[in-house]
Amino acid sequence: MPLLPLARAFRVRGDEVAVMVPASLAHLSADEGLETLTAGAESQDVMGEVARRTGVNVRTSSDVDAVIEAFVSARLDLSADECASAAHRWRPDLVIHDPMDFVGPYLASVCDVPHAVHTFGADVSAGFIRASTDRATRDYAARGVRWREPRWVLDICPPDLQVEGWAAPPGWTALRPDAHRAAPGLQPRTPEPLTGDPKVLTTFGTVFTDPSVLRPLVRELVARGAGVRVTLGTTTSPGDFAVDSDQVVFEDFLPYETLLDGMDVVLAHGGAGTNLGALATGLPLVLLPQGADQGGQAERVAAAGAAVVVTADPADPAAVARTVVEVATSPEYRESARRIARRIASMPTPEEVAARVAAEWAAERA
Repeated sequence: MPLLPLARAFRVRGDEVAVMVPASLAHLSADEGLETLTAGAESQDVMGEVARRTGVNVRTSSDVDAVIEAFVSARLDLSADECASAAHRWRPDLVIHDPMDFVGPYLASVCDVPHAVHTFGADVSAGFIRASTDRATRDYAARGVRWREPRWVLDICPPDLQVEGWAAPPGWTALRPDAHRAAPGLQPRTPEPLTGDPKVLTTFGTVFTDPSVLRPLVRELVARGAGVRVTLGTTTSPGDFAVDSDQVVFEDFLPYETLLDGMDVVLAHGGAGTNLGALATGLPLVLLPQGADQGGQAERVAAAGAAVVVTADPADPAAVARTVVEVATSPEYRESARRIARRIASMPTPEEVAARVAAEWAAERA
């Protein structure tokens, strides 16, 4: 999702754009007018292979070696050949990928084209990415392929959220982040209106929507008079929450921009895309990190004054609900979020960045 604005910008320029995804995700680009290259292992197959190799369930474990195995070695072993075959047929001039995708740089090397890293937030995982890159370098070499540094680093993190001491890498350029919106020409359905005040969007992404975590939070918010819109992710249904109130609306997939409309605050897991989408619209957050790099991403938003991070495990639902109401009604949190929104609005647009990358690519080819 974070890469879509840039993909759209290249397409508007008249460039050919393809998205490479495993079969289960092919529907995501169906409405975009982008060519889909269906290749690569499904996430559950990669995790199953990691469990076979290491005995670790990477969905629930923070074992660093096992997580690197999932992002790098197991994924490459299950995906590299099929993805390389699809890439050779399509013949890309440029590969764009996120920092934890090590199939993308592999394809750039085997196709002998430059690649660009599209960041997903503050650089809070630098050590982990370095360790993963070291593993990828060795895995590539075992396949007779040389690791190449990215030509461009396209960074969607506004300066307000970046880690202290961070320095721009070679090829760095800022890129404005956006809350995910519907494909051009498509009108998403209008969400059911909310009753209650304040209005709270509760979204824990597609992986961390555990009803046992969210159910007590939603109940406490309803008890305090809030209207609550809850996203269901990919594995839950309204019945899993056992909450019967006209103040609660459950939502299947809708563009994030649509979900944010009319909200006062976002209660979320701290994922970088969720944070940046809310901040781009000037909304403050209450964050309960659940895994991955969410703790670090959440801390950066809190340090900028636009969020409160709940670190208690398990969190006290009543205390979380009080915090949500406080943040939703506090001028200080809202002004901090709006300050960051103004900073985001001043960053180069995807269209500007696409034009810059294309011009530099053409100059280097000339």
